[in-house]
Amino acid sequence: MSRRDPNTIDLTEQPIRLADDLRFWPIQQHGQTAYRIEIPSLHRFFHVGYEEYVFLSLLDGKTTVPQACGLAAATLGSQAPTTEQAQSIVYWLLENELGYVAEGDSPLQKGDAESRATDAGFSLSSLNPFWMKVPLLKSQRWIAAIAESLRAIFSPAAMVLGILLILGGGVCVAFQWDRFWTQSAQVWSRSNWIWLFSFWVALKIIHELAHAVACHRQGANAREVGVVFVLFAPLAYVDVTSCWRLNSKWARIAVSAAGMYVELVIASAAMIAWSLVDSPSLAFLLHRLIFAAGISTVLFNANALMRFDGYYILSDWLEIPNLYSASSQAVEQWFRRVLVGTPPPSSSLHGWRRHFVLVYGIAALLWRIAICTTLMLAASTMFSGAGIVLVASGIWMWFLRPAKRHAQNAAKLLQADFFSFCRAAVVGTGLVAGAVAVVGWIPIPTSSRAAAVVRYAPETRVRSRVDGFVRHVHVRDQDHVLRGDLLIEIENRELTNHRDRLQIEQQQIEIKIRQAIDKKETSERIVLQEHLKSIQQQHDQIAKQCEGLRITASRDGQVMTRGLEQSVGKFVRQGDLLITVALPKDKEVMAVVSQSQIEQARPAVGNDVLVRYDDHRHAKAYFEKLEPRATDRLGVASLSSLEGGPLSVQSPIAATNSDSDHDLRLLEPHFVGRIRLDEHAAKVLPAGLRVELELNRKTDPLLRRASDKITRLWHTLQQESLR
Repeated sequence: MSRRDPNTIDLTEQPIRLADDLRFWPIQQHGQTAYRIEIPSLHRFFHVGYEEYVFLSLLDGKTTVPQACGLAAATLGSQAPTTEQAQSIVYWLLENELGYVAEGDSPLQKGDAESRATDAGFSLSSLNPFWMKVPLLKSQRWIAAIAESLRAIFSPAAMVLGILLILGGGVCVAFQWDRFWTQSAQVWSRSNWIWLFSFWVALKIIHELAHAVACHRQGANAREVGVVFVLFAPLAYVDVTSCWRLNSKWARIAVSAAGMYVELVIASAAMIAWSLVDSPSLAFLLHRLIFAAGISTVLFNANALMRFDGYYILSDWLEIPNLYSASSQAVEQWFRRVLVGTPPPSSSLHGWRRHFVLVYGIAALLWRIAICTTLMLAASTMFSGAGIVLVASGIWMWFLRPAKRHAQNAAKLLQADFFSFCRAAVVGTGLVAGAVAVVGWIPIPTSSRAAAVVRYAPETRVRSRVDGFVRHVHVRDQDHVLRGDLLIEIENRELTNHRDRLQIEQQQIEIKIRQAIDKKETSERIVLQEHLKSIQQQHDQIAKQCEGLRITASRDGQVMTRGLEQSVGKFVRQGDLLITVALPKDKEVMAVVSQSQIEQARPAVGNDVLVRYDDHRHAKAYFEKLEPRATDRLGVASLSSLEGGPLSVQSPIAATNSDSDHDLRLLEPHFVGRIRLDEHAAKVLPAGLRVELELNRKTDPLLRRASDKITRLWHTLQQESLR
C-alpha cells in the first residue's frame, strides 16, 4: 500500500480517523496530566498533552478537523488548539501513521516491516553493511525467566554494595593515577587485541542482560535480544521499549542506566583488585578489563548524541519522548524556514525545551555526518577493494537517497511557488558550498608541536667498544677532564687471554721460521711465514679491541654522569653508554616527529624554530637535521609513556627481546630531528628536560585529516599484526 502525501489532503472536508490498535494512558508531567500513545505491534511510543488528547479523541472518522476544533473549544475553552495547531497535529498523525483518512485504508502496522518487505519484494535497503540487526531471541518467556533469576542484582542491598564498589574503585585509581595512566598508553598494542575483544563481547552481553533484568524488575518486559553489526563489529542489544509504559521517568532512567551501572561495578571491582595484586600478568588483565568496562562505557553508551543509553536517559530526564525524531523535525523545520521562509509550526514544546531540541538536533546531525564519514573512510581503508563497494553503498544510503528525496520536494516546490524555489536554490547552494568548503577544501590552521627532549650531542657520549666488566672508574660526576685522560677500565679476561695466546703463538712460529731457515727448508719457511702473517693480523685486531678496555676522553669537557661509582662490577656490552663528557654549549634538542607532522617539519629544516618549555616560555633554536627514514625505536626513555612522556610505546610484555633497557619500541614510527640550541638556551635548559618543538602550522582541511588519521591507524595495526 502506498502512503498518501499529507499535503494533498483537504483537512476541511475529509474526516480523519485514529488507527485501530492505538493505546492511550495518562501520565503526570510537570504537575499536569498528559497522555502517552503506543502502537503495540511496532513498539513505538508517542507523547501528547491533555489538550492534544482531547482533540485526538474527537477524530472518529466522521468529524472533520474544523468540527473537532469546535467541539474541543466547547470543552477546553481558550486552551483548545487553534485551526493551524490542529492541522499540524493531524499532519503529525498522518506522518507517523497514527491516523488515516476515513475513506482510505488503515495504516499497515501489525507485522509492518515484514508485510511491506513481502509486498515490495527484495529490498536493497535491508542490506546495510554498516548496520545489520540480527534478532537472536524473541521469546519473552525465556527472557523473563532469565531476568527473574537475576533480579537480585538490583536489590537495595546489592545497589548499596555496587555504589560502594564504584566509590572504592574511584579512590584506588585516584591514588595510583600515574601508574594507571602509564599502562593505559599500551592499550592498543597488538598483545591486547584478543583480551579487549573478549572482554568487550562478554561485557556487552552482561550490559544488555542488565537492561532486561532492570526492565523486568520495574514491571515491564524485554521484547527481544540480538546482535547489531556495526561495520561487521558485533554489538549486543535488547529491546526494552516497553519501558515507555512505565509512568515514572525515574524508573525508565533506571532501566536505561542499568547496563552502564553493572559495567561500572565490574570496572570498579577490577580497579580495587588491580591496585592490590602483585602479579604483573594479573594486573595486565585487570587493567584491560577496567578499560573495556569503564572507559569504553563512558565513551560509547553515555554518548547522548546517538541512540544509546545516554540518549534515553537524557530523553526521560528532559521529559521529551522521541527526542531524536523531534529534534530531526525541528532541524528540518528550521531549514525550511531558512530556505523557503516557511513560518515555524506550533509545537507542544515551549520555553527552553524548544530551543534545546533544535540545538540537540543540529549537534546530532553533525555527529551523524561525522560518524557516517568516518565509517566510510574506515571501510575504504580496512577492506581494500571491497571497501569501495561499501563506500558506494554508504554514499547512496546516507547522502544520495536523501538528496533524491529533497530533489523531488524541490520539483514540487518549483511547480507550486517559483519564487520560493529560487530562494531555496540560492540559499541551499550557498549552505552546501560552505559546508563542503569547510570540510573538504578550506584549510584550518592549527598549531603543531613535536615531542622533544634536551640532551647532550651524540659526540659527547662515550660508549663501550667491547664487552666486559667495569673494574675501575677514575673520574666522578662534574670532574673536568682533558683529551686522552683515562676515565674507565674494563676487564675482559677472555679477550686478553686470547690476545696473549696469539702473542705466544706468534713467538713460537717465529722460532720455527728461524729453524726452517737454518735447515734451508724453503717450502716450510714459506708456509710458516703465511701462517705468521695470519696470526699477526688476528693479534692486531684483538689488540685493538683490548685498547678499548681503557676508556679515555676524546675531548676536553666536564663529566656529566651520576652514580659512576655504582657501575663498578657491572657488565657492559659493546655500544652501551658509559659516560658523557661535554660542555654546556654541547646541548641540543632531539625531536620526535610523527608521520602526521612530517609535512610541517620538513620546511622548518635549515631555519630558526622555537622550543617551548615551562608552559609559555620558549627559546630560539636552529633546526639542523631531520632523519630521512622513520624508525619505531625510541632511544630516550624519558619521552615514553612509561616514564610519563607523551609517546606511546609497547609494553614490556608486547615488546620484542632487546639487549638494552632503553631500546623502546614506538607504536607508530617517527622521524628524528636534531635542533641546535644557541649559547644562552644551552645554559638555561638542563639536559633531560622534556620540551616541545614548534613546527609550521597545519593547514589541512577536516576531511583530509580524518582520512589520514584512519589510514595511519589501520597501517599501524597491520604492522603490529605482522610482528
